[in-house]
Amino acid sequence: METEAADSYVVRPGETLAEIAQGNGLTARELAEMNGLRVDSLLPVGLVLTIPKPKSAPAPKKPERCFYVVQKGDSLWKIARRYDTTAPTLAGMNGLRLKAILPIGLRLRVPAKEEAGVDASGDDAPDLVETAMRYRGVRYRWGGMTTRGMDCSGLVARVLNSHGIDAPHNSRALYKLGKPVSRADLRAGDLVFFNTTGRGISHVGIYIGDGKFIHASSTRGRVRVDILTEGYYHRKYVGARRVE
Repeated sequence: METEAADSYVVRPGETLAEIAQGNGLTARELAEMNGLRVDSLLPVGLVLTIPKPKSAPAPKKPERCFYVVQKGDSLWKIARRYDTTAPTLAGMNGLRLKAILPIGLRLRVPAKEEAGVDASGDDAPDLVETAMRYRGVRYRWGGMTTRGMDCSGLVARVLNSHGIDAPHNSRALYKLGKPVSRADLRAGDLVFFNTTGRGISHVGIYIGDGKFIHASSTRGRVRVDILTEGYYHRKYVGARRVE
């Protein structure tokens, strides 16, 4: 990307590389390379990132400005899909954080048809994997969902929440999200569920492709990648859900 200038961005608590990149029209890989970071780097609060400004170009014809008044039960994600755009785009247009709680009656600027994203059909899935992988190695802690420690549903809820998807911190409740997916149709970003206790859904992870998934393992004590196509987790597998 050609640039003529750059802005500085200060990392705030809970922000991820993928979230910041999306809010500035970049991929996580592009933002990482610009700042000498790894894609899975943990971002300390206060870190100053360089954000490029696009090279100036003739201003296109401005589309008609549209607005939307927030209703009960709305979220950035839900409104974005209604206008065929993405939650990060909608957040950026209104100066909001991706995980912002929207008060009823708030007047949001929404894109006119000419501004709308070309695809809001759930292609955020690869970014879900990218976000999940940055927590690889974080220690297991029952009931946790921070970088100081997290359990299986805490990891999944944190990843989904960082992408604007309201998600409960409970594996059985997570199994009610989205739509069911067969094992043969699994794709990166799908949630995978297991019965490890003999009493129903008790464990959850995120499928990353190539027959593998990432999860917070209590037996290994870390967030780690394991094989889904054979062995223990193959036997304990219950099903999968696709959250879009």
